[in-house]
Amino acid sequence: MDMLPKADALLVVRTDFSDQERWQAVRDSLGGIDEDGWAKEFSDQVKVVEDHAYQSLTSQQLLALLPDGYKDPLFVIADKVTIDSQEMPFLVIELSAEWEMRVISSELPSIHANLSIGNMDFGEFAENADADGVFRGFHS
Repeated sequence: MDMLPKADALLVVRTDFSDQERWQAVRDSLGGIDEDGWAKEFSDQVKVVEDHAYQSLTSQQLLALLPDGYKDPLFVIADKVTIDSQEMPFLVIELSAEWEMRVISSELPSIHANLSIGNMDFGEFAENADADGVFRGFHS
């Protein structure tokens, strides 16, 4: 199995190829993806990987394929749950502790920015996930 590509960016890996129309909606939820796989919403901070070689792989299998020197604090997977759910929650993995949580796309930039600058830790977001385990933002 090939290692994931090296990129000085947050990797978002597609593992479900069952519905191209839904995948387009997932891509659009990131603010759109340019022809090179970069998420426009995040500028050059997010690289989307669409390769059938990673189809149906688990989070643990994908973590083993992260390239040496991957520096981002997070790793994101667009799996069957992402594709099948109306809210399209990504599986987000915090790498230092390998914590996993589902996150809706509109909250990814905030989580990524806060973790990248050390302003908050992953636990603060996880503690505010809804009962179904999906983080949809902080509720007042």
